[in-house]
Amino acid sequence: MKKFILMVVAVLGFSFAQAQSVVENYNAATKAVEAKDYAKAAQLFESVIAEGSEEEDETIAGCVKNAQNNLPVVYTRLGSAAAGAATKATDAKVKDAKFAEAIAHLEKAVAKAKSYRNTKAATAANNMIGKVYQVQGGTYFNAGDFAKAIEVFAKGYSADKKNTALAMMLAESYFKSNNYAEGVKVCAEVAALPSPKYDAAIAEAKAKMGQYTNNKIAELQKANDFDGIIAMSETIADKALAQKVAVQAYFLKKDYAKVIEIGEAAAALQTTDEAKSAVYFNLGSAYNAKEQREKAIETLKKVTAEPYATPAKAAVAELSK
Repeated sequence: MKKFILMVVAVLGFSFAQAQSVVENYNAATKAVEAKDYAKAAQLFESVIAEGSEEEDETIAGCVKNAQNNLPVVYTRLGSAAAGAATKATDAKVKDAKFAEAIAHLEKAVAKAKSYRNTKAATAANNMIGKVYQVQGGTYFNAGDFAKAIEVFAKGYSADKKNTALAMMLAESYFKSNNYAEGVKVCAEVAALPSPKYDAAIAEAKAKMGQYTNNKIAELQKANDFDGIIAMSETIADKALAQKVAVQAYFLKKDYAKVIEIGEAAAALQTTDEAKSAVYFNLGSAYNAKEQREKAIETLKKVTAEPYATPAKAAVAELSK
């Protein structure tokens, strides 16, 4: 917080007693901040704004403007202090009460900042809200209460969409709750963040999507639920992954005509050699199943990454005899 300036009473057109009250409250608020008595500072800044906001006197207007600038910061500090107390609490009810207190202060900080058009302070408070929910949700996550973790993480993610650590914990909670669609949705949102700033988070999100997609496919494949895999592909926000899954599903269903219909477009969407090779392997195998030998060889030769490259080469060798 920037350094506060003590104000001196020197006003016209405003009663001396009223002016003195506003200036004294403002000066007392600055001293309360210096003493880290943020609750008292907030109360006094609120009083300054309420008493002086209609006045045009330069001194009073300066007090009000400074109070408006700093009130959101004071509430943010109150929120931070309550969050710190929450992390130290050992009793679950006390912990939750302190987290709730922290969020209440921070939400007030956001509201005040927006009211006074202080974008920087509003963003800072919103980011803090995300971090508080991240810590609180983590306690439920670590205890295996994923339903409660989702409830808390989702609130934090709503406040700060660029808190990628929080987003990944929310996605993991969805996956562990067998809510594949919502987990992939969050991962896809992270994967869509701008590069290179979020490259590490993007890579993590894509890896997590791939991991749980493969797990879900294996589960449905074991039950011979190929239509279920196709339906699942339609819920995936990431188009490249959705099409890769669809090609695999139609191949497993032995709908080779459909694989041939969508295969090339699906391959073109892929951004890694492994993903592209997976699509081309299924597409080449579909051509082979439809007895289109030349197309099968041509397509299988495009497979360059393992674990598909070795069987693709073997298939090409066999088809070339």
